Amino acid sequence: MGKFIAFICIIITLSSCKLLPDAIKASGVEEIKLSQFEKAGYCDLLIAKDGTYHAVFLENLDYGKPVFVYYSSSSNKGKSWSKPVTVSNDGTGNGSAIPKLIQDGSGTIYAIWKRFGSSDKAQYPIAETTLEGTGGYNMGTLFYAVLNGNTFGKPIMLASNELMQVSWFATLDNAGKVHVVWSQVSDETLKNRWNTYWYYADLITEATLNGGSFGNFKDYSTPGKPKYPGGAPPNLGFQNLSGYYDKQNKLHFIGEFVAESGVKTLFLYNGTKAEIAYQYPLYKEGNTFNNPAELLYDEKGNDHIIFRPPASTLESEQIWDYDVSTRKTNVLASIQKTGVKIQSFQADQGPNGEMAVMIQAGGLSESNEAFGFFYKNGKWLTKGLSQNASKDTFASSGLFYYDGYITAITSSERSLTNFIDVAWDASGNKSMVMTVSVYFVGQGFSTSSPSVYFSKID
Repeated sequence: MGKFIAFICIIITLSSCKLLPDAIKASGVEEIKLSQFEKAGYCDLLIAKDGTYHAVFLENLDYGKPVFVYYSSSSNKGKSWSKPVTVSNDGTGNGSAIPKLIQDGSGTIYAIWKRFGSSDKAQYPIAETTLEGTGGYNMGTLFYAVLNGNTFGKPIMLASNELMQVSWFATLDNAGKVHVVWSQVSDETLKNRWNTYWYYADLITEATLNGGSFGNFKDYSTPGKPKYPGGAPPNLGFQNLSGYYDKQNKLHFIGEFVAESGVKTLFLYNGTKAEIAYQYPLYKEGNTFNNPAELLYDEKGNDHIIFRPPASTLESEQIWDYDVSTRKTNVLASIQKTGVKIQSFQADQGPNGEMAVMIQAGGLSESNEAFGFFYKNGKWLTKGLSQNASKDTFASSGLFYYDGYITAITSSERSLTNFIDVAWDASGNKSMVMTVSVYFVGQGFSTSSPSVYFSKID
């Protein structure tokens, strides 16, 4: 890859502020709490064609209870929201992983998620798991539900069998049909009971949703064969899938696998063939399923791979934008202060080639901050998305300014923005949902209270 630096190195000072309940005003923007139990997780926002705002997020009622997908909506552009209701509770007691919302060309809205555990009552349910990120790590089963009026219908299993699937994404083709692409173990691997680790999920499959039914399956890989009957398949499974359909109605996607050499490899399928986009230094990639690379496209239809290279091999913590058409890498973020790290990042595709990249960065013992990088018509602009009262000062883009969520900080509290999802309305204005955890520390213990908030960006 060629490389040039797009944004780096102006000092940002993170100052303290005061907690306000549920609705908080910053720079004229009101933030609204969507979750209920202060045990929330990943979230997703969709602004529908009719202007209704829809949000889904993970939350459990209490420790040890199942993590369910909850749904809330707003008919007044986010000023107020309906009481959250569960979408994924199928009566099995199993928890769920990262949910997504998508609307097809006819206006139908789908919620999609991965469920853990089995429907077999003879097996213990899996209420939640800590080793799961947006890129997929644990075996599970894809489900979806269709929005009927103000409520979602019963969950529909998007799989031939349970506990086969790992990583997935949903996208629209040019006709407005919803496609779901995922990695899974083969039928033979499942039969031999090797559906235990993500690296056995070496079959990439696609299906088309049509309301309450699905079909038109297509495979993009061929499963490997075990060395002996009943043995394990090759360790060449896929995770961290991300993709879209281009204007020629061809599917582009990226994913990662571990090569036989042990090197974690990021590949791109460009609609015609696959190629290697990046190889992580041996054993330096970390848990990429928590912050997987994302495939986006610009106004010219060129592919952009947004990812975080291993900081141990660089002079600073960085986020890269790899432009596939030019084979050049823009460094979107570079943090060089000792002890300050990029803790996580997310990326979303906008209309007409717009892109959004969000990062969360901070020190180990301090509150973090969230920043947004927004691309439109050849230019990246930056914006501060939080003011979490971090005491750290570190290098980042010079175009940042604070506007958005203000969290509570006292001497005994630490606030972390964990996850952000961005959506665009019909006018091109952006809004976000974000998961924020406030840690209360004292008497030798600490507790966290993660909640999901909605806020306007523009």
